Amino acid sequence: MKTKTAKVLPKTIGEITNGGVYLQRVPCGKQNCKCARGETHPAYYFFTRRAGKFVKIYVRRSEFNEFAHLVVQAATKRKERQQTAKVNLDLLKTMRRDLRERESQIKSLKGE
Repeated sequence: MKTKTAKVLPKTIGEITNGGVYLQRVPCGKQNCKCARGETHPAYYFFTRRAGKFVKIYVRRSEFNEFAHLVVQAATKRKERQQTAKVNLDLLKTMRRDLRERESQIKSLKGE
């Protein structure tokens, strides 16, 4: 039995692990509306992946500005974490290289 993932907008930066807000043109479905003639309405959606599945969540106009700001903040935090991880990895590689060099110097001094 499959369980459905709730399609609820994240409320905090920590809940947004990936994704973005995008504008789509969509029909509303009302018979007498202009979209019945092909003129669609603008709508904002949050696209993301959850548990490997692509998820599309509608963003209300009243929530758009605040939510878009959250998404930008989350992306900035994500980039900062990636940059920190890269710096740490580079530092670790340097330390390993230095350690190998020192071990090699010690072996040569001992005559091994």
